[in-house]
Amino acid sequence: MCAIFGSFDKDKFEELAVLNQYRGNSSWSAAHFRTGAFKHYRDGEIVELMQLRKGFFEYRKDTVKGFSKDHHYLYKTYYLGHVQAPTTSSDSSHPSDIVGDLLWHNGIIKDYQVKEWQEEYGNKEWDTELLHRHILLGGKLDNVDGTFSCVRYNKEHIYLFRNEISPLFYDKDLNISSTKFENAEETEDGVMYKMNLHDRDLEVMYRFETKENPYYFGEI
Repeated sequence: MCAIFGSFDKDKFEELAVLNQYRGNSSWSAAHFRTGAFKHYRDGEIVELMQLRKGFFEYRKDTVKGFSKDHHYLYKTYYLGHVQAPTTSSDSSHPSDIVGDLLWHNGIIKDYQVKEWQEEYGNKEWDTELLHRHILLGGKLDNVDGTFSCVRYNKEHIYLFRNEISPLFYDKDLNISSTKFENAEETEDGVMYKMNLHDRDLEVMYRFETKENPYYFGEI
């Protein structure tokens, strides 16, 4: 079990970090993104990763408060965090990084799926990295057997997606969390969202199906 959380506000980020800490205490990461304050100008068309810090054990309190400050009238800043439980034998910590493309993952990919991907994408042990390679090489999310709730940064934008089994909540201020928080609602499963940091909104990019939900027993 792991958790993903994020906010524009440093204090809210710290609050969500505490809320999600029970979901993992083997490692953590915190990222600082920014985009230009004016979305129709060049620096407002993409999201930049400014800083990324990682550590072991519990999340280090007030990490994001030590990040460098941006001039608030020139940039919109967003903070993204992850805490990890040792769900696999891999000692890798999130995000998976493939040439600057980043993937944070909450969930577990089934063993047989991991073995199939190892034959196809290389003998990597970490299921998150294999999922990341699957996505980058054009694999469909409909074909992924396991649980996943993810955030991806493709060096230009931030995306959210999950299947039916793994949770991810958000609110009107675009705070996100694997654990439900006050005034939050669950993101729709099977939807690839792009985070619109200017309008604090989630834009639907496309839809996909959950391959198998072991907790679904049909209509009652």
